[in-house]
Amino acid sequence: MVFDKKYSDEVRERAVERVLQRRRDEPDNRSIVREVSEEFEVGPQSLRKWVARYDDGSYDYDAGDTDGWDPAPAPRQRKGGRRDLEAKIADLEHQVAVLQEDNRSLTRVVALLADELRTATTRTVQHPEALTGDAARS
Repeated sequence: MVFDKKYSDEVRERAVERVLQRRRDEPDNRSIVREVSEEFEVGPQSLRKWVARYDDGSYDYDAGDTDGWDPAPAPRQRKGGRRDLEAKIADLEHQVAVLQEDNRSLTRVVALLADELRTATTRTVQHPEALTGDAARS
């Protein structure tokens, strides 16, 4: 059975954009979806689905379905999608691990060099008692 779209693509896009804008402006407001659904006269559950689909990057406004839900959505590539963010986070976590290991290695190298420098300078420095003894022999 084919369903007619209950909401136009324009209404969906504008409602989702409004939710995203209000999320940025009012991060502590937990009733944004309800308020925006009333503003655009759409069902709050439909709007929640559209926003969730937008967040995970799988929302397609031209899907031709009734409320923005497609049982087998084609992943949509958009800048800042959830998958992109997860990939970026994984990449950054890997970079952090590499940098931490490099930092540990450099710390060990600096400690070894400081030890060698300390040993070398203690060998070449003559103590005052040794100078007194040498001066007395001369």
